[in-house]
Amino acid sequence: MALEYVRRGVRASGGGLVPDADDVSAMTTAIIGTGRIGSAIACRLASGGETLRLSSADRESARKLAAEIGDAALVAVDNRDALQGADAAVLALRFTVLESVLDEMGDSLTDKVVVVPSNPVGLDAHGNVVRLLSEGQSSGAVVAGWLPTSARLAMAFGTMSADLFESSSNRSPEPAVLFYVTNDDRPGEEVERLIRTAGFEPVKVGGIEQSSRLEVGGDLHDLVVGPAEARSLVDGA
Repeated sequence: MALEYVRRGVRASGGGLVPDADDVSAMTTAIIGTGRIGSAIACRLASGGETLRLSSADRESARKLAAEIGDAALVAVDNRDALQGADAAVLALRFTVLESVLDEMGDSLTDKVVVVPSNPVGLDAHGNVVRLLSEGQSSGAVVAGWLPTSARLAMAFGTMSADLFESSSNRSPEPAVLFYVTNDDRPGEEVERLIRTAGFEPVKVGGIEQSSRLEVGGDLHDLVVGPAEARSLVDGA
């Protein structure tokens, strides 16, 4: 296993597995959306050696983020341009706009690894957080239905608030876990690489239909736990 991680740009350390910056820097990820969570993900990935292509409806936000990150990030012309040369795309968007953005990107997502942190929540007329999907409806299954059939989906990076995500990255001596779900091996491998690059240890919960466990209100949301406890929580459900 150690040899596999070295080959994929991750080396062993006293505290676990951490990215080898020389190898990881050759990888490129598109970040679509530079709001609070998108910016937090971008900064953690860049600090781990990832090259980023940023795109946002708020171009000034994307420019400020790129300037903050430095040479590792550039601002793409648009969402489709951000995907050029990218190994994966993280769509850090509000759930309410996700479908329209995916429609606009269309076949540019063909055969791409797509990582979605979006939680299916919004605010009601009184400012209360409400779930936007019916009870029992999986956000992962809904998002999968919006994607081209050849796109490879993983739901990840939305299991913590932005503040908790930033404060829990590169925890020592034991890394904090980020949970994810996917149906396929390829996005699983890529999202695990990204999670480690961001300073966490990945733990797969299951297939896309399990995405509700990661969301706001889910039993695995906003938890800061190590790998052993994380696997116990997943297996104990």
